[in-house]
Amino acid sequence: MKFTVPLPEDWTAFGNAAEFSALPDEVRDQVHFLNNEATDYLFSLIHDAGLITGGGWDPFEKKNFKSVENVRGFSPTEEGRKALKKWLYHRGIPFSSPVFLLEHSRHAIVTSWKMVMRYSSFIFPGYDIVVFDRTLNWCLFYFHENEFFFGRDRQYDSSNDEKKMQELNDRKRKFPGFRHPYL
Repeated sequence: MKFTVPLPEDWTAFGNAAEFSALPDEVRDQVHFLNNEATDYLFSLIHDAGLITGGGWDPFEKKNFKSVENVRGFSPTEEGRKALKKWLYHRGIPFSSPVFLLEHSRHAIVTSWKMVMRYSSFIFPGYDIVVFDRTLNWCLFYFHENEFFFGRDRQYDSSNDEKKMQELNDRKRKFPGFRHPYL
């Protein structure tokens, strides 16, 4: 693949280099780490497409999905890990569906939804993570305080953002000496 890189030496969503290397070959063959260019592109894409429109405590605050499920508190016990896998399974994403995993300041990953479910105990106990596929019709957001948000049926309308920006620009023209804190 043109935008992939070898296994990064630092921590990944699938553990450190030794943990990842210990995974079976068929698993490692389904996990691809993307280079900085591809990672930056995907972060820009989720911003421009309005997949994530708020902070980690409310990533879909602008009602960018018709339905949003919010679940918290999957424990790190075996029972909690099974409950998380069951919850992920019931999202209805096909196992073979290629998905992107984005984690702040780390290489983006392309893998399958099956690998996300299977290795959820590696992927989710750490930092904020965004998982989505190329349709941009759904998005899973894991907030680092053990909270999951799953948005389905994207309906983001950027016209509200454009309207707010226009209002700020109009205000700036009316009051040229006023320095707005966001402009």
